Amino acid sequence: EPVSMAEHGGGGDSSGAESSAATGPQQKKPSTKAERRAAQEAQRAAKAAAREAKGLPANAGGSGGGSSGGKVSAKPAPPKTPAIATGASGTGASNSMPRPAPAKLQHDDAKKVQEMEKKQITPRTHAHKQVELFKHLPQYEREASLTAAAVAKGNIHPAVLRLGLQIADDLLPGTNARVVAKLRAFQEVITDFVCPPAKVFSRELEGMLNQQIQYLIDCRPLSLAMGNVVKWLKQRVGQSPPHASEADAKSQLISLIDNFIHERIALADQAIVESLVGKIAPKDVLLVYSRPAVVEEALLYAHAQGIPFRVIVVDGGTRLEARDMLRRLEQAGVRCQYAQLHSLSYLISEVTKVLLGATAMLLNGTLVSRAGTALVAMAAHERGAPVLVCCETYKFTERVYLDSICYNELGDPDDLVPPPPQLAAGKLADWRDMPHLKLLKLLYDVTPMKYLTMVVCEAGVIPPTSVPAIIREGQAREQLAAGAAR
Repeated sequence: EPVSMAEHGGGGDSSGAESSAATGPQQKKPSTKAERRAAQEAQRAAKAAAREAKGLPANAGGSGGGSSGGKVSAKPAPPKTPAIATGASGTGASNSMPRPAPAKLQHDDAKKVQEMEKKQITPRTHAHKQVELFKHLPQYEREASLTAAAVAKGNIHPAVLRLGLQIADDLLPGTNARVVAKLRAFQEVITDFVCPPAKVFSRELEGMLNQQIQYLIDCRPLSLAMGNVVKWLKQRVGQSPPHASEADAKSQLISLIDNFIHERIALADQAIVESLVGKIAPKDVLLVYSRPAVVEEALLYAHAQGIPFRVIVVDGGTRLEARDMLRRLEQAGVRCQYAQLHSLSYLISEVTKVLLGATAMLLNGTLVSRAGTALVAMAAHERGAPVLVCCETYKFTERVYLDSICYNELGDPDDLVPPPPQLAAGKLADWRDMPHLKLLKLLYDVTPMKYLTMVVCEAGVIPPTSVPAIIREGQAREQLAAGAAR
């Protein structure tokens, strides 16, 4: 057959050339890299010219030639994936690059919900009418009793039981107030804890604290700031010296908690108040949203110093917490004006500075605070008014959020129903029976860094871009403290 003869002929020629090259006079081998490359290119060109003379494609059969018989492969070669250099180990990028932390709030996943329900101390009833976009967040119905199951198990301290009921009913407004209350409750747990014989104190105490924390999570999800405090407390429990007696270890932990409350919250608020008062000029018109406790103390201190200014208190939500701050400021003699959030656009033109509180400051300089804060900051940015955020450094977190959907906390939707004297109260009283109506109450929102001017913390008045530096310094101090403890 002509084709097979040509194929065999092509293979024979290549083998003959190889044999003649082997038996011919020995040539000098190229010594340099350039000479070897030139010799390879010459061999490829000679083979390509021989194939073209026989009517075959120049790249048929690859570089093997004689062994494959010159047959052309019907399947194209798969594209090569470029290798990623990862250092001396040579591993892929998937092993060297850090993986993002898995999302903890996955309440729209049946398996995740089942795992969470196994950990619960107090079983909760999931909301019957959930908004699709926020199904990944925990949504519970109001329970008649949150303590029955916890009391039946007998592992929850009475102080923690009382605190869980308070935070479930939102009787402790403000992040600082809730953090201090939880730390005080943990102090009582540590004081009353008795380590079983022949057991390690730190491990047993950590297990007991985990149960108390889980009960508080069942009552209300932990905020970002409280998550930082829980992490700090567990580290201190784990660093308890094993050779110390139980009484000494307890006293040391209680002292550490007292120092944390005094230094990271009380003294930090004093430093923030002094720094913020220095930014208040005479005849300023200050806008305050909701009721941040540290801003309220700064306004009272500035008025006591004799600085003349006026305050516009903007309120939003259903609790109307700003009325309490308005009452305190008026009793102190501060000129005040009260307004709702929907009238912000009419008042922002006369504002010279905006003072905001914070639930957390994220790694990318984003602010997490009470729902409505982002609207106030954007309106001030549009008018050119500086926005000052008051935040303690223990609220700085390494997380990064781009919106308020992935992470948030849902409040009680019944709070959105007006009280009975109003006309809409009767129409919305049975809103769960209305098939096309769902109520949603978001507690927090996210304010991007570009709408914030400065962050006032105990380290000073810093731009939002310096938040990562404060976090790194805090981590360095924690590492030094851990090394000293060892």
